[in-house]
Amino acid sequence: MPRVAAAKGNPFDDRVYAMVNRIPHGQLATYGQVAELIGAYGCARQVGWALRRLPLPSPVPWQRVVNAQGRIAMSPAREGSDWMQRQLLLAEGIAVAPDGRLPLARHRWRPPLELVLAVEPSCTTE
Repeated sequence: MPRVAAAKGNPFDDRVYAMVNRIPHGQLATYGQVAELIGAYGCARQVGWALRRLPLPSPVPWQRVVNAQGRIAMSPAREGSDWMQRQLLLAEGIAVAPDGRLPLARHRWRPPLELVLAVEPSCTTE
């Protein structure tokens, strides 16, 4: 499936990108964590699709978002972005096992409390 350009002005995608931009160098977040931080509880998959819509290369540090098991999803369907993610994380000093496992517990992003408290629940993805 080819990457498509991010839709201009898609409010959900914009919220995802703004939150992912806050993840510091050398730290990781899960798709679900990003969803919760933007108030879109249960929308982890939609976070993944929003990041997939980014044109590559991107200034948004999409590589810092991984699945809940602390892995990079290694798949031919990702058209090489899994290997790109691996290389970008290695460049940030995060060890990546050959099967895509990451030391999530060691590198998990702990956002500032004021960011967590500012979340306004919203399940809308539009």
